[in-house]
Amino acid sequence: MTDKKKKLILYLMEQQLPCPSSELAKLLDVSVRTVKTYIKDINMMTDKKIIHSFSKGYLINKQDALSFLDEDNSLPQNYLERAYYIIKKILVEHKNPNVLDLCDELFVGYSTLKADLTKMNNTFQKFNIRFYTQNEILHINGAEKDKRSLLSSVIFEETNNRIIDTNTLKQSFAEEDIGKITNIINEFFLKNNYYLNNFAYMNLLLHFSILIDRVKKGFYLSDFRNILTDSSEDMELIEKISKRIERDFSINLNTYERNEIYILFKTNVNYLVDANSNFNQLKNIVGPEALKIVHEIIDEVSDLYSIDLKHESFFIPFGLHIKSLVTRASLKKYNKNPLLENIKRDCPIIYDISIFVSLRLAEIYNIKINEDEIAFIAIHIGTEIDRQKTATDKLKCILLCPDYLGLKTNIYNQILHEFSNDIDLMAEISNFEELETYTFDLLITVIDDQRKNYYQSVLISPFQFDSQKKEIHGKIHEIQQLRKKGIILDNFERYFNENLFFKMEDISKEEVIERICNKMVNLGFVQHSFKSDVFERENASSTSFGQIAIPHSVHMNALQTSIGVAISRRGITWGDNIVHVVLLIAINKLDKQIFLKIYESILSLFENENVFEMMKCASTLSDFKDTVFTNI
Repeated sequence: MTDKKKKLILYLMEQQLPCPSSELAKLLDVSVRTVKTYIKDINMMTDKKIIHSFSKGYLINKQDALSFLDEDNSLPQNYLERAYYIIKKILVEHKNPNVLDLCDELFVGYSTLKADLTKMNNTFQKFNIRFYTQNEILHINGAEKDKRSLLSSVIFEETNNRIIDTNTLKQSFAEEDIGKITNIINEFFLKNNYYLNNFAYMNLLLHFSILIDRVKKGFYLSDFRNILTDSSEDMELIEKISKRIERDFSINLNTYERNEIYILFKTNVNYLVDANSNFNQLKNIVGPEALKIVHEIIDEVSDLYSIDLKHESFFIPFGLHIKSLVTRASLKKYNKNPLLENIKRDCPIIYDISIFVSLRLAEIYNIKINEDEIAFIAIHIGTEIDRQKTATDKLKCILLCPDYLGLKTNIYNQILHEFSNDIDLMAEISNFEELETYTFDLLITVIDDQRKNYYQSVLISPFQFDSQKKEIHGKIHEIQQLRKKGIILDNFERYFNENLFFKMEDISKEEVIERICNKMVNLGFVQHSFKSDVFERENASSTSFGQIAIPHSVHMNALQTSIGVAISRRGITWGDNIVHVVLLIAINKLDKQIFLKIYESILSLFENENVFEMMKCASTLSDFKDTVFTNI
């Protein structure tokens, strides 16, 4: 069943009343006629009709639909699911299936399966493996290390960006084996002077599971990946782990497998460092040269983004992380990050800072750092930024409440406990007259008086505080968004220029960047090197967010801060998205303090999907401005 048909079923399951076909057509971005075809197809796929037609639209039998979806999910539904099924059949079940039997298992025709195999050789080309048939038997040809890399990638992809856990691994490996490996990891790493975060722990568990399972079936590594041995103590530990694995699983590990265990250790496990060690312990582990590089990059981040990352609560774990990251990248043995898409979508600024860090590391160490690893850097930086959140970032708030039976103090404490990360509760007052002496962003009041409407305010009951948290959160978010949008409103004429407004159709993202950058150069807003800087950032990770792209340089060296605009009705392919609005930002160093706020304010403008429909119709910068100001 196609994704759109599944989306149609799920949407109808949420409805209490008949849903018009026009509404479904808009949801699925198809014609009304296609919707009717989808519904007919779905009803033909089931034992009994689950979608019923009424004069006002369609209703679904939710119980029957749920049963149908459960049954449907048990079989691979598309090319990629079939590919994963085939790979696990060979590498996990250790079977080389007959292609005709596979057709029966997957409910597909012979021609479809043959087409899938051809496509798989393209999809998984980066793993240096090849799928082929011999006498109708399916095989995978490739080095053992590449087969293991392929299998670990498939298991991660099947989690759909969820954090991998032991239950996931038990679907592919024996439960008893997972238990034994867990005990080994706990005994050797968690009880000694080492540190494993949750991601690294599960990564280690996955790769140990693959290694042991493959060796049990007689598949050994046959080549060696050199890695510098830091200490005899580490090698002694690896020897103990290897012997324990051999004993518990009744297998023999050759030199290459022992080396692989050492690589897994060096790329996932960190040392515990005492925060009071004055960096001496960190220097011994990371090395003085690497520590110097981390210092330099942190100084550059401070200079560029005005963010101080020198606190030991950040520096020590970050220094350790960079050491293992560089090791992983040099071996091209990257860790998967299930939070990648969330971080890119919800924390674009933090992700952007992390890209700057990754580009500097790539330049210094001559390595490539992928998006998953960039997201791990973002977790470190984001955690520290949250810790440092200053009062200037918070909304100034007043509580208006009569002081009776400790009511004011009780509400004050509850607000402080729940919202201290977002607001600075500067005063608690008892009447409206006292407000005149304060400058503030938000009034929280238990008194329903029309004067509250003169301010950004939220009215709450003196009781049942828990039920009103959502309303307060909503108001705080609304004011924060207005703040961000205000930056664009206040500086629109300064940042936008009629000569940097374009209507573009049937064009690639590279051509869009070329045209806008060339125009900026001609206007004297940027130097000639700006274009290559924009492509450097774009190649590190796509700057598209849904229907908007915000290409830019990580170097704030524009001669004049400016924003180029490109509008496309039909859309431009940008990474995995089709974008209709492109805003190319060039930032002058004098405006670096405001860069993060500009970025945030631009994204906040496009939170409303309806804005894109209006933007597509903009023919001039004046039209664009009207749309921005109307939807602020």
